[in-house]
Amino acid sequence: MSIKSEKEKHKVIVSERIIPHRSELAEKLGDTHFNVLPTKKIISILLVLSAGQIVSFMDQTGITVGLPQIADELNAEETINWAGSASLLANCVCQVLFGRLSDIFGRKTILMSSFLFLTIGDIACSVAQTGYQFYIFRAFAGIGNGGVSSLGMIILSDIVTLEQRGKYQGILGASVGIGNAIGPFIMSAFIKYSTWRGFYYFLAPLGVLVNITIYFLIDDNKKQLDSVLSKTEKFKKIDYLGILTATIALTLILVPLSSGGSIYPWNSAIVISMFSIGGVFFIIFLMVEWKIPELPMVPLKVFKSPSLCILLSCNFLFGAAYYSFLFYLPYYFQIVRGYDEIHTSIFILPLVLSQAAMSTVGGLIITHTGRYIYVVSTGYFLWMLSSIFLIFWNENLHIAYCVLILLLMGVGVGLSFQPSMIAVQANCKKSQRAVVISLRNVLRSFGGAFGITAGSTIISNMLLNKIDIIRDKNIVPITYLDYLQKHVYQKIQVDMLTEDQLLVVKSMYVGSLKYYFIMLIAFMGLCLIGSLFVKDRGLQCIDEEPSHKRDNDIETTGSSSNSSL
Repeated sequence: MSIKSEKEKHKVIVSERIIPHRSELAEKLGDTHFNVLPTKKIISILLVLSAGQIVSFMDQTGITVGLPQIADELNAEETINWAGSASLLANCVCQVLFGRLSDIFGRKTILMSSFLFLTIGDIACSVAQTGYQFYIFRAFAGIGNGGVSSLGMIILSDIVTLEQRGKYQGILGASVGIGNAIGPFIMSAFIKYSTWRGFYYFLAPLGVLVNITIYFLIDDNKKQLDSVLSKTEKFKKIDYLGILTATIALTLILVPLSSGGSIYPWNSAIVISMFSIGGVFFIIFLMVEWKIPELPMVPLKVFKSPSLCILLSCNFLFGAAYYSFLFYLPYYFQIVRGYDEIHTSIFILPLVLSQAAMSTVGGLIITHTGRYIYVVSTGYFLWMLSSIFLIFWNENLHIAYCVLILLLMGVGVGLSFQPSMIAVQANCKKSQRAVVISLRNVLRSFGGAFGITAGSTIISNMLLNKIDIIRDKNIVPITYLDYLQKHVYQKIQVDMLTEDQLLVVKSMYVGSLKYYFIMLIAFMGLCLIGSLFVKDRGLQCIDEEPSHKRDNDIETTGSSSNSSL
């Protein structure tokens, strides 16, 4: 009898320790992770996180210049666009989990698990024998990439104040640009001197090395987490129903989004059915998150802020623009301009290096001024302006103009891609930072999948229409037009064409790409308009007392002096 009463007493103590109210539990977990560190420790962790971002984005962008060779070797010419969509699909589906799971189990645990997924996925990609195997393995790597991307930002948000976050996240954003620059170069080198498979053999040990470094340099907070939730309670607090409904909803929406118009007609029964069922499960997911879990994957309260809703919508749109443009940029340089993989990689450099530089500059401006919306809006404007200039790209445009346009776009991307993360965090509670970062990345990845699919549909449909028109005019041999139809996403052979015929074929591709560029203009125009309605509250979360920057200087001076010890 006394033993039973002792157990009941222990349960009461545990329940009091956990705090039953869902918002209080979320806040307690969030506070457990927040730990502002000395500057030297921040820098060492930042270097590790930056190395992780570089490896992750090398994996994501290296494939862009290797698609023709991969498609040719795996006999996947007509479905190769799934290589990008599968990775983004898995990235998107799993992104929603990382924020809350890292709240429960710890940032370090989820980050190292993500690198394990990425490493295994890269090893599997290197031995793929069919297109569908390759897409599955790319999806596996996409899960890891999603975790690496989210956890890097989340960990940084734990160890620095929001006032200083612009500077440090700008540096982290620069590593994204570096990864984007290195990835295509390394893939090009492997294609030219060996095989595309070597690229994934190369990435796998890098992932292992970064994971080992994370283990030794990044501390965990298991004791603090265990004081809030026991090991058994952690598993009980997982939003299993939310995970299930979100996975079903996102998968059933993204699969037809990626295969509609290519594998299946848009009006086919399977596409319509998957969209319909996915939409129903999405509504169910929202109802679940609203009422059931104590720690929801996506707390719907975050959508009470109009500014946050606008910022998240803009993340979807610029994700669609950015990822699809990286995917189709080689399409212009390899097919229209006839450059090889290495030269194509060179032309990606103006975009990604200016992005890296301006990400750092934008972060420093935000830290110095205490305001973010001017930086973000300027980025959207320059991005939209550069997209307008893309309309003038053709088969004869001097390559220097192409480089200047890419430089301008890189400046716009750098001022909006990472600085928008600061804006998102400033419009949520401190305890919500992890789930909001994950939600932001989900929408960005979802936008990327949508953008790649929309670009694929626009370019392929316009090209096929132009092929049908040219077919009746007997300008280009019928056999060659049939060849083009079967190699829409590959670098085409043009040796058998006369100079006049080659000009006609290139103009077909240029005309198809222009419609895709118009889509980019629309996306970034909406981002710019939306940013005008965002309220800039300065660098404090919504549950913090508004304060002027000079008032904060008193606190930050004390913390910085402690950091220097």
